Amino acid sequence: MSVNGRLDTTKKVMTHLSVGNQRQQDAYRVLHESGLLFMLSAHAAYPAGTVPIDVDLPDSDLDILCYSEDLNAFQVEMARQLEGIAVNGRTEWTYEDHVLNQKAYVTCKLSLGLWPVEIFAQATPVYQQHAYLHMQVEWSLLQLWGEAGHREIRRLKQSGWKTEPAFAHVLGLEGDPYIAMRDLACLQEPELWDFARSRVTFK
Repeated sequence: MSVNGRLDTTKKVMTHLSVGNQRQQDAYRVLHESGLLFMLSAHAAYPAGTVPIDVDLPDSDLDILCYSEDLNAFQVEMARQLEGIAVNGRTEWTYEDHVLNQKAYVTCKLSLGLWPVEIFAQATPVYQQHAYLHMQVEWSLLQLWGEAGHREIRRLKQSGWKTEPAFAHVLGLEGDPYIAMRDLACLQEPELWDFARSRVTFK
C-alpha cells in the first residue's frame, strides 16, 4: 500500500497512483500523458473507483468523476476533445435522467492505451457524488483492515461481486448496499472504524 491518509483531492489521488503498484503507476502515466485530467480540469475532474484503492480487477475501468451544471453542454464541449485522445477516436456517451436517488448524469466510455476509461458527469459537486463518498469510505476501511481486507474484497470481486456490495457484505450491512455505503460517509473516521471493527466477517 503506497500512501496512508485521505484521498480526498485529485492531487492526492494522483500522487498516490504515482508511487503505487504497477497498475496504479501505469494508470498515473496514462492519465498524465493523455492530458485527460487537464481537459476536464474545469469540471473538477477526480480519479475514482477501484484502481486508486487497489481492489481493481484486470478489466476494471479508470473512473473519472466530473461536475457540470449543464450536461448537454458538457457533452458537446468534451466530445471532440475526447475523441482526439481515445484509442481509434471512439467514445460512447450515455445520458441517464431516471435514476433512483440520483440526479441526471452523463457518462462517456473510451479507451486510453490499454485502459478502459469511464467519465461520469453530474450537476452535483464531485465531493457530494455517491461514487466519491463510496471511495472515501472504502479507502478508510481498507486502511483499517490492511492487506487482509484487500484480499477479502478482491476475493469477493473475483467471485463476481460488485465493489459496494462486497464491502457491505463484509460489514454485514442490510438493504441497498449503495445507500448503506453512502450513509457511512457521514461518520468521522474514528466512528467508522469503531463501527467496522466489530462487524468484519473475515480473518
